[in-house]
Amino acid sequence: MFRFPRSIQRGEKNLIFKGRYSHTNWGSPLALFVETLVRVADNSWIWINFLIDLGADGTYLPFEFIERFGIQLEEAKTEDNVSGVGGQRVEHVPFITQLRFESNGNRRTFDLEIGIFTREESLDLPVLGRDVMNFFTLLCDAEANLVWLVDEAERGKILQLCNDIDSL
Repeated sequence: MFRFPRSIQRGEKNLIFKGRYSHTNWGSPLALFVETLVRVADNSWIWINFLIDLGADGTYLPFEFIERFGIQLEEAKTEDNVSGVGGQRVEHVPFITQLRFESNGNRRTFDLEIGIFTREESLDLPVLGRDVMNFFTLLCDAEANLVWLVDEAERGKILQLCNDIDSL
């Protein structure tokens, strides 16, 4: 049985991936984004700019990606086990793929299931949820417009720094 997500790390073990603050489609406030590669139906990789959403259980794409992932909506198996703010269930197609972060020639690849929504009005931005984000420590600096996803190998250094500051 396939378990989601599964991480495959290649290259250096100490990886930090950079994101940025940006406006969403619905205005302010600024939100956290990171750009990653996602494998599509023809096995090519495309760059997708994801909104980092720690309130989302999983990673999801808007309807506009249905064709790129080779999904025939009439034949696709859909699920409606996702709900947003307000609790309304939203239909999506589960798609098994890979998501890859790259940094300075190193990369971290995840095998995972991404949900692609079946209605245009369901979601207007790609969302990177806790299924992937739980593998990282997230550091944010709005003033510097920097967002860092820190690999678990570097997490110990951050925790030590926090402990040192806490003991002052």
